[in-house]
Amino acid sequence: MADEYYTLRISIHRVLETYQVELSHQDPTSQAQVAPTRGAAAFDLDALQRLHPRHADYGQALTQQLLSDPDLTQRFVQVDTAAQAAGCFLRVLVCIDPSAQELQSLRWELLRHPKTSAALGTSERILLSRFMVSRDWRPVTLRARTELHALIAISAPTPESLARAKLAPVDFEGEVTRVRRALPDIAVRVLGGPDDPCTLDRLLDALRRGVDILYFVGHGMIGRRTGTPALVLQDETGASTIVTGEDLTSAIAELQRGPRLVVLASCQSAGDGDRPGASSSTTAQATLAGRLANAGVPGVIAMQGFITMATIETFAPAFFAELLVDGQIDRALAVARAKVRDRDDAWMPALFSRLTEGRLWYTPGFRGKQGQEVWRRLLLPVANGKVVPIIGPRLNEAAHGTSHQTAQRLAGATHYPMASHEHDDLPRVTGYMSVKESRYNVLQAYQNQLLDDLVAQHRGWLPPEEIPPHNPRPKLGKLLALVGDHLRHDADDPHRILAELRAPLYVTTNFDPLLERALRAADRPPQQVLTRWRYRKAPRSADEQPIAEPTVNAPLVYHVFGAFGSTQDDGLVLTADDYFDFLIHTASDKLIPAEVESALVDNSLLFLGFRLTDWHFQVLFRLMMNLPGRERLKQYCHVAVQLDPDLQSMADVEGAKAFLSEYFGKEANIDIFWGSSQEFLTALRDELARAGDLGHDDDAPAQEDDDEWDF
Repeated sequence: MADEYYTLRISIHRVLETYQVELSHQDPTSQAQVAPTRGAAAFDLDALQRLHPRHADYGQALTQQLLSDPDLTQRFVQVDTAAQAAGCFLRVLVCIDPSAQELQSLRWELLRHPKTSAALGTSERILLSRFMVSRDWRPVTLRARTELHALIAISAPTPESLARAKLAPVDFEGEVTRVRRALPDIAVRVLGGPDDPCTLDRLLDALRRGVDILYFVGHGMIGRRTGTPALVLQDETGASTIVTGEDLTSAIAELQRGPRLVVLASCQSAGDGDRPGASSSTTAQATLAGRLANAGVPGVIAMQGFITMATIETFAPAFFAELLVDGQIDRALAVARAKVRDRDDAWMPALFSRLTEGRLWYTPGFRGKQGQEVWRRLLLPVANGKVVPIIGPRLNEAAHGTSHQTAQRLAGATHYPMASHEHDDLPRVTGYMSVKESRYNVLQAYQNQLLDDLVAQHRGWLPPEEIPPHNPRPKLGKLLALVGDHLRHDADDPHRILAELRAPLYVTTNFDPLLERALRAADRPPQQVLTRWRYRKAPRSADEQPIAEPTVNAPLVYHVFGAFGSTQDDGLVLTADDYFDFLIHTASDKLIPAEVESALVDNSLLFLGFRLTDWHFQVLFRLMMNLPGRERLKQYCHVAVQLDPDLQSMADVEGAKAFLSEYFGKEANIDIFWGSSQEFLTALRDELARAGDLGHDDDAPAQEDDDEWDF
């Protein structure tokens, strides 16, 4: 069966006293959109509660009440049949609108197939999860599997304090052993134990160091009268202490980078199992799982009642072992549930997800079987210096975060009033700011935000005298230099690898000098050239700019959208209006230097650090597609490095990937490497090393300076 998924979204919302259901689906083999099917549900909550002891009957009744409209049943069956015919899996997302949050307490994990009556919760072909809408607008992006870090946090308070609270002991050593065994290829840290109690402060400190998977073992509870969720953590003496879900999740929401998956092996972390007499306020939004999803955690697995430790002991290792196979959280959960299907509490683990694809990580590389062919066509021009790296803002993520994160923080600080999905669009946000403020103030606010982000990201090692509070007015340029030099100690640092390539010319859309510093460190002093487009008088044409011929030993770095520290920072292309004006003036006044023009149409191009739908890329790409001699691009192999499209903003991720591949392949023979720029550059370096001598002499100038036919 192909590793592709149909997605069936079951959306439920309340209209007065009725519940409306909408079924919509996405076909990974087609970009066509099919209208959703709508109908009314017929929930009978009292009847469902009477069926609690009989899980199969409960699931059958819940399915019939949900899909009581025949059109809804027919759509479900049609989509499932189409998925099977295409050899695809089916992912079912139950999306409960805030207007119907009381339905979150139902046991959705007991749903059954409307035609075959097969249980969905333990199916590996039809994957079931609850899709959560969050107020957190940070984009959900994937990371490579090799980078993952896990934290096992086990709250095992002293026996005396647990006895006073009438709680069972927690097997610290057993839990650590089981989870470590299930995660052999992932870096694991452990918090808890007699000498390292699992306090709230210690838990947050561990998460700040960067955690992808948080596995928490401990007691959880929900207030009988208030419905407030809480966890039993420890104080400094190791005794038990109650931490409310609100305190925990608000702290996690403030982290610069929170965990991507939280597994709560604690009772009632996803609710009280809809037990008789439970408070009606105990909904998933009020539970710890719902709060974590709302705080921005992409995936949460939590327990809907008093799950037994015997079930956890079998469930958890099975889940993690399957998760390592392909990173599919919902598939791993289905396998783990199936391992305990004969137990009465097998239905209790519930997945609350913001991941439309259900994946926790990706495998970097070219799609399909074309990878080795792309490498074969790319290596020779790169080895011979017939390559132009084109650098975007995501290459600076390790220094101060991405431009999308910067935009979100500026949007929050300035109360950006437009649609929430625009909050990570830096040109739009700074465009709004430029209307409210002077351009000088906008540039300063932007640089101050970069400075704050850089300090927050590297405070642990930066010299104290260079940062607040010792230095109340640190300099962005000086700190950028320190950070860049520090990052280059890593052999896989992108700027370090770029500086080792035999490229005579680099094009960057970034304003910083990190690339120039890397080139100087590699004994290749660069020449910096800017586009002069924003002046009171007529702009200088490209022909008037004195430019030395770029070589491998003295390369040219072309800052297409301006640079910090130039004669006028007013030349930065920052706002949406700037991009339009830049495009008009640069094209009409022919401002791109001839050396850059000729290189862009007569070399292999590497697009690094872009989200291909961003302004930086779109404007630059359209400029390039209108250069004289652009037809020569077809003679070379080009690569665009692209992280999997941000999962929160894409309605159909696979469709978006197919569209981007087709669009750029048709326009300029560009192959897409799915992954990060660091992963691509590391792979490129390793492929070059494996290829050995490809015909160039390391001590010789670039190929264009060595014409064997010059008699």
